[in-house]
Amino acid sequence: MPATMILGAQWGDEGKGKIVDLLAGRMDLVARFQGGANAGHSVVVDGRRVVLHQLPSGVLHRHCRNLIGPGCVTDPIALRREIDELRPVAGELGPDRLLIAPGVHLVTPLHRWFDAQQGEAIGTTGRGIGPCYTDKVARAGLRLGDLLTSDPRPRLQEHQERFTALARAFRLPAPPPALEQWQPAFCEALAALRPLVGDVVDAIREVDRRGGRLLLEGAQGTLLDLDHGTYPFVTSSSTTVGGALSGIGCWVDLDRRVGVAKAYATRVGHGPFPTELTDELGERLRQRGHEYGATTGRPRRCGWLDLPLLQRACVINGFNRLVITKLDVLTGLPTIRVATAVDPHGQPIYAELPGWSEPLTGCTHRNHLPTACQAFLAFLEERLEVPVAAISIGPDRRETIVEDMLWH
Repeated sequence: MPATMILGAQWGDEGKGKIVDLLAGRMDLVARFQGGANAGHSVVVDGRRVVLHQLPSGVLHRHCRNLIGPGCVTDPIALRREIDELRPVAGELGPDRLLIAPGVHLVTPLHRWFDAQQGEAIGTTGRGIGPCYTDKVARAGLRLGDLLTSDPRPRLQEHQERFTALARAFRLPAPPPALEQWQPAFCEALAALRPLVGDVVDAIREVDRRGGRLLLEGAQGTLLDLDHGTYPFVTSSSTTVGGALSGIGCWVDLDRRVGVAKAYATRVGHGPFPTELTDELGERLRQRGHEYGATTGRPRRCGWLDLPLLQRACVINGFNRLVITKLDVLTGLPTIRVATAVDPHGQPIYAELPGWSEPLTGCTHRNHLPTACQAFLAFLEERLEVPVAAISIGPDRRETIVEDMLWH
């Protein structure tokens, strides 16, 4: 079954949710393969902004089945709440529309508590993702299927004792929340999710047999990958093409490997950002682009597009199509700078391109864009050697110019 893969090509927040939502209407399956509640995929539908954290973006299309693969980590309390809050928009999400792999590891309130104590140095979202993946690697994690096949309380008691010991070992100023404070709500959430647990590999193979379409939805971005990102200021999972396959649990032919990048660059939290703008121009990009984290609300750091890093993302993932988002945010700038190389001191070397003043609203084809805007896109294609298949010129679904089919 040829599949489409959508990945962030920068530090996350590239607008992947909108692109996945746009494509999901033509898909049979949409699968998340890594990350958890640290994601914040924003979609604007008929003027209403919807933020998806743990749910795949295909839930907004009622014919589409959505999968949460074993490479993900799931906060059952938060996921149950997200499902309830989304019901007016998405309708009922039964197992015919949402399936969760039994192998997903569970984020508990103790993971969130520990993240709040330790995660500030890295600039995490505080959602417990790192501590949960740490437990997974240490073979001390809690898997959804395991807790549903027997009484979960003994395992949760062991979990509590381990974090109490960690609090003493790290000499943390406050103890973890007591078991009786969080166990009842946690067990209720587990029971609510039970009907949604099933074999995602079987679901993929069944769609494959009847020639259906699969979309793999990445969270975060390539430059936050645990192995290939700006370590240690990275997430705790594989956000790149390798994570896509291991995170769903089976081989699929990734025929369309789509990288999503903004027309400029942003980053949330700490870590290197060679092209960052800390002046009025950076603030202008932040305000025009509404650059505040969908998960945390933190202001995003803004800067010029960095082609050396974007080129690396293309090489890592084998992108054969690009989607450029938030092109409209650059409207009105007399000059647009793009980092094209790095000098011997590690500082970016910039190319300067003419800007445009004409609004992009209403453009339905690339040829309709201002001449300078078209030249900007052609410059990116020449340097990256990857075609731009789609262009986002606004937050709504309809404000997207699709130049090349991103589906089969």
